Amino acid sequence: MTLVLVRILLLVAAAAATAAIVSSATGGPFSLALTPQLSALYFVPVNVVCLLLLRRTLHARGSTLRALADFEPRRFGRDLLEGLLWEMVLFVPFVVILNLAMLVQFGPGGMLGAYETVFAPDPSLLIEFAPWFGWTSALVIALLFPITNAPAEELVYRGHAQRGLASAGRPVWWALLLPAVAFGVQHTLLAPTAAGMVVFACAFVAWGLGAGIIYHRRGRLMPVIVAHFFTNLMFSVFPLIILVLDPF
Repeated sequence: MTLVLVRILLLVAAAAATAAIVSSATGGPFSLALTPQLSALYFVPVNVVCLLLLRRTLHARGSTLRALADFEPRRFGRDLLEGLLWEMVLFVPFVVILNLAMLVQFGPGGMLGAYETVFAPDPSLLIEFAPWFGWTSALVIALLFPITNAPAEELVYRGHAQRGLASAGRPVWWALLLPAVAFGVQHTLLAPTAAGMVVFACAFVAWGLGAGIIYHRRGRLMPVIVAHFFTNLMFSVFPLIILVLDPF
């Protein structure tokens, strides 16, 4: 679990550095509530660092990232199809828990209206980016975020932490739960409000548990990486689509 802790600390540090840069550039207050707008950008270098750290750890043990990912070229087509299936399967508990967390916090009467504020930062804190930065960041996110984030997170949380806990003789429920909780904690950085942090924590713990169970039962990580990749790809192309549809 050491690498999991390192990853979370790196992301917190990257979020703080991003907030400091934005504050310095705009003259506005230092606020982590601004960083979800730029989270996909600072996730990329952290993903690369985590993969390099994990690679070094595995090499010291005589293994490789490829072996941990269970990547087999002859099975790649099957892994793609299975990954699409698991993406749909994992999306169900994610959405259910997300909505339950909203229901618990705001009740049936205020739940729908809360969606407009919980996942959106204070309008006065929104950053107006120059067109060149908007296009550049959208391209970086679309091209680099999915291919670094999916393998980094699944290899660290499931392949390294979950497998490591199981190999150390920990109970299965503990090996599944602990990485999933850490996975949920990490994703609180994506929420611009305190209520959103609670919702994201719950929803991503559900995703992490589902992914962990699939990995535990199927015995191969590659299909879970593929499912994560397609999910990241789906959301990372949104900024690019918005720019194409409304470039000015």
